[in-house]
Amino acid sequence: MNSMVICLIIFAVMIILFFNRKIPMAFTSMGVIVALYVAGCVDKATVFAGFGNNNVLTMAGMFIVAAGLSRTQMVNNITKLLYRVNNGSFTRVLASYILVIFLLGQFVPSLPAMFAMVYPLVISMCKQLKCSPSKMMYPIAVTVVSTSFVIEPIGPYAAWFVTQNGYLESYGWTGSLLSMWSETMVFLPTALVTLLLTIFVLPKLMPDQPETETVAITGPDITNNEALSPVREFLGYGIFIATVIGLMLGLPSWAVTMAGATAVVLSGVLDEQTALIRMNMSIVLLYAGVTVMGEALSNTGAAQLLGDLAASALSGVRNGYIIGAVFYLVSFLMTSFLYNRATTTVLIPILIITCSSIGCDPRGPVILCSLASMSSLITPMPNPVVPMAMQAGGYTQKTILRVGIIPAIVRGIVGVAIAMTIFPAFS
Repeated sequence: MNSMVICLIIFAVMIILFFNRKIPMAFTSMGVIVALYVAGCVDKATVFAGFGNNNVLTMAGMFIVAAGLSRTQMVNNITKLLYRVNNGSFTRVLASYILVIFLLGQFVPSLPAMFAMVYPLVISMCKQLKCSPSKMMYPIAVTVVSTSFVIEPIGPYAAWFVTQNGYLESYGWTGSLLSMWSETMVFLPTALVTLLLTIFVLPKLMPDQPETETVAITGPDITNNEALSPVREFLGYGIFIATVIGLMLGLPSWAVTMAGATAVVLSGVLDEQTALIRMNMSIVLLYAGVTVMGEALSNTGAAQLLGDLAASALSGVRNGYIIGAVFYLVSFLMTSFLYNRATTTVLIPILIITCSSIGCDPRGPVILCSLASMSSLITPMPNPVVPMAMQAGGYTQKTILRVGIIPAIVRGIVGVAIAMTIFPAFS
């Protein structure tokens, strides 16, 4: 039995265990790592890289920084202000959070950091509204993942079009290239539709109460402890603001958040024990495990096989909208099983080669590939924000699959219609 088959079997077992939750997902991920290593699907370097990558360190650090903010009175004050301004309306409060996330998401390059920033506010507001965080957490996660970085010239990926043009030229496309605004023309209107979904549609589909034990708020309730001294209160604000500014300036996110976490403890805003609890190791371990799984799928050729099969199916198709839809669907499915950047890395070269061979302009499909990688929130694998939301909101795999497919379909329809109209497949 070759490594690809073994990897696919382990992957299937992992998905089954995620669905039935007989074993906590974090420990399922740990077992998957061991199985992949013993089976030879990954080497030791890949395993350790899963624990030491940028997102894992960013998550751990930002959880502590956000907990430091929760230890101050800022969360309570903001919560009371928003509650008063919005007259206690759940929809208005959620809309306020989502619009702020959308604006910040154009500048802050770390999605896990963005989610970690907002979840203490969500927890506090839900207590004020007397509703479960399960009603808000997933819509917040969809906003973070699907509407960040959509205004390319001002976002952290302002050079995205340069990278993609390099791919286009390297893999044989000699026609028109992408401009700085190409992605924005597709992403921005799709993001606006997504915001409407997260405010008015998704909350109605979320469970009224957590379906599993929530993890992000199971530590000691630090929001109701004795007030900090004025100096430490000021330091709690300052460390959080400095961390956000560091992220917006494009400094390495893991370094910024780990420095912030260290400062939170050294300043006495949090004690060591509380900081370690708030690091949320179950979420960190879960993401490390699914990251290694994604690497195994890529390294053994399973991801490449999926891409090749999908691309070959386009032979003879002349309808540009069908071509765009197929590549969106393939990218979406691959992202559901791989880390999103791994998907684009694997699929975009295949996409360009396929389009060039049939005389199709690859610019629209390239944009749709990236759009799909931001639209998949139906498994914990594509992005660390998904397992964070699952744990914080107490969702099962079944719930995020049922709810997450709705924005994915809507975003696909809107994105394909715009991208393949602006960049026709055949001139």
